[in-house]
Amino acid sequence: MNITTKDTFQNGTMFTTEQEMLYVLQLNGSWYEMGLQYGNLTKDHMQAMYDVIVQPEFDKGLISQAEAFELFGARVFAALSLRRKKYFQGVADGLGWPVEKVIVLDQSGPMAIYLGKLHSFSGCSSLASWGESTIEGHSVIGRNMDWSEIFLDFPIYATVYNPTDGSNALVNVSWPGWQWMVTGFNDKGVYTDLHDGTSMGGNIVSVEKPSFLNSVVDYMAESDSIDALSARFQASRTDIAAIWMLADKSGKACAFENTIQENRQRVSDKGSSSFATVNTFLNPDWGLGIRETQSYSLKRLENLNARHDELSGHIDASAMRNIFDLPLYNADGSFKENGGVTKPTNQDVDLTNYQVVADLNELQMWVKLPALGDDSNWAHIDVNALFTNK
Repeated sequence: MNITTKDTFQNGTMFTTEQEMLYVLQLNGSWYEMGLQYGNLTKDHMQAMYDVIVQPEFDKGLISQAEAFELFGARVFAALSLRRKKYFQGVADGLGWPVEKVIVLDQSGPMAIYLGKLHSFSGCSSLASWGESTIEGHSVIGRNMDWSEIFLDFPIYATVYNPTDGSNALVNVSWPGWQWMVTGFNDKGVYTDLHDGTSMGGNIVSVEKPSFLNSVVDYMAESDSIDALSARFQASRTDIAAIWMLADKSGKACAFENTIQENRQRVSDKGSSSFATVNTFLNPDWGLGIRETQSYSLKRLENLNARHDELSGHIDASAMRNIFDLPLYNADGSFKENGGVTKPTNQDVDLTNYQVVADLNELQMWVKLPALGDDSNWAHIDVNALFTNK
């Protein structure tokens, strides 16, 4: 791991990596203290995100600041757990912002869906492999976060949370200010990531429900296995349509395909040692035909499964990185023969903003920003070493 201290505040540290746009944050303390550290260490990046992602909504008259602060600020804050309230209040105090402004930036994705200006979150792809498919039987994850070029101007944070209240330590990979669980795992080797589900479940936000995106942070802080995490998903109603992949170090994976009415679990085939997730509902219980999406979910699913099967029995973190290095397209826009899922440039409706590979048994992570082109390499992050309360 090659990281260098850039800044500190109290018990929090921001590190640079060998990738110019990738930072590591290590936060330690109570949830309020970790929020205070996050806010102080990220001021410039947070303001830049707000100016580009949120402020134009006000300037264009899509929603007023007062309306946004009430509907996607105060309303969301009121329904958060005490843990999340304390955390976000710390972020606000660190930034010198009203807490409503912090929450609105955090919820700017759902707010864009609500305003009808976002066709989808992204075209993400994930692959879990374990057991006989991997060299040492480890659970190895690969994940692409695909979205818009607008996010290329902002850095990626791998944020490590070390709470002192007895809850699990977490790592979450996301943009500044998006502090819900996007891509990450806890110190028990439990993993989850988000995939857009609006193409299947509808571009609807159920504003009478709490922020499920933030609830997942609580679930990860309290769940020591995929079974425990799945139980929390089963008991929840969600405010936006989404697909979540879950996995853990024991060699299990599943997905939850969520609409605002219900959540349905898709499990791996009996005896399998891999599981792929894309942006289409694949649980047959929905009564839907298998549907392609604008971001070619079914093609990505086909490629992931095929590349996995070619390497089955020989997969480790290095092999998983190789799978996710393969592009989906040729330069002329045709599908690459024996291709992968990665889109360094936008050749359909989005591109790959960042990639994550994780070994859940060793608590190791690699992150890559493929849109940077030849300048981008996989950066290793020794999350196990950054988890201080194991």
